[in-house]
Amino acid sequence: MINVVRRLTGAVLVSSLLLGCSYSSRNDEQPSSVDQLRAVGAQILSSRRAGPPAKTEVTADILSKITVPVVQINPEVFGGSDFLTRATSRRDSGLGTVEVWNSTDNAQIILRNGVLVGTRGIGSDIIAADADMTIRALQAGATTSGTRRYTISDGDVTTTDYVFSCNVRNMGGERISVANQLFDTRHMREDCVGGPQQAVRLSNDYWVQPGSGLVRKSRQWVSPSAGFFEIIVIRN
Repeated sequence: MINVVRRLTGAVLVSSLLLGCSYSSRNDEQPSSVDQLRAVGAQILSSRRAGPPAKTEVTADILSKITVPVVQINPEVFGGSDFLTRATSRRDSGLGTVEVWNSTDNAQIILRNGVLVGTRGIGSDIIAADADMTIRALQAGATTSGTRRYTISDGDVTTTDYVFSCNVRNMGGERISVANQLFDTRHMREDCVGGPQQAVRLSNDYWVQPGSGLVRKSRQWVSPSAGFFEIIVIRN
């Protein structure tokens, strides 16, 4: 995924998710969906020349053509965006539902009820993470505290365990916009401190839709080198 972000053109990523785009007909007065996506790619390439690539803004027109589950990943360290499709959704012995999302170059993120518990193929992966305390807090909208553990790849055959003491707070109701759609959400914030020598401090943010419990948007820590990913559910 990180390699994809570095070479991101935008149009290729989004167009692979669209169904029903016409390649055989053109209307000179009304740009085709393909033309619109190429324009998105041109904007991103232009931003790359000026610095880190900008994240892709999904329009209502693009959204109307996406017919499969899609999440948008915006890595803060590298900039840009990638769009992942859901490969599997399953229940296991743990709390909640596990979803595996594939990127365009077969990297993966693994979410348990919207909480990031694993990555593959980004270079400094979350090999495993617990999420029970966080999931319970998000679903209840309650203030709570507890311990979270991550096992992070060092980029070779070794790993480092990160143990965090975390507090989850309800920040109140917040209306957010996703692809020109408005959603009423409950903003939850998870503040954690831990890691080697207790030197790592992080804050994860989650915007949860009441009723369904869907984490519509989040900003979650991946690792010291990968930083934070913004994760947005475009189509569930």
